[in-house]
Amino acid sequence: MPNLIEDRLTSLLADWIDTHRPDEFPDAAALPVHVARRDEIRTRPCVVLNAPESKPIQAMPHTARVKLDVHLFSQVDDTPAETHAEWAGKLVALLRDKTAIQAALDSESFVLHDLLDRESVTSPDEARGRESVLSYEAVVSAI
Repeated sequence: MPNLIEDRLTSLLADWIDTHRPDEFPDAAALPVHVARRDEIRTRPCVVLNAPESKPIQAMPHTARVKLDVHLFSQVDDTPAETHAEWAGKLVALLRDKTAIQAALDSESFVLHDLLDRESVTSPDEARGRESVLSYEAVVSAI
């Protein structure tokens, strides 16, 4: 069950982000949205959704609390720090609209109960790149 929940959450949310790009946000060709643990070739800049762990909620069958990390990767040579910060801010604002996300993702076999903000960080990473990690905890039911 946990893998189903993690896979469904990240796939549905990646599609939703791609469809609901904020104003002045690069298009899919310039800033693709990927799901971690897939065999896609990733070039920078990109957004990667990762659900590294989930914990079943015993009182609610088929429901789990899923740690969700939204990574924004960019390259120092191609993306100024201000642009990277602006993109990260737009992702935060986009993901803050829980009502719209729930309306788009919820179905007979999937329910996003909540998306809770957790600590987010931006730091340099390998090969002269930048990485912002926007952390959330999603409460999800999937059958």
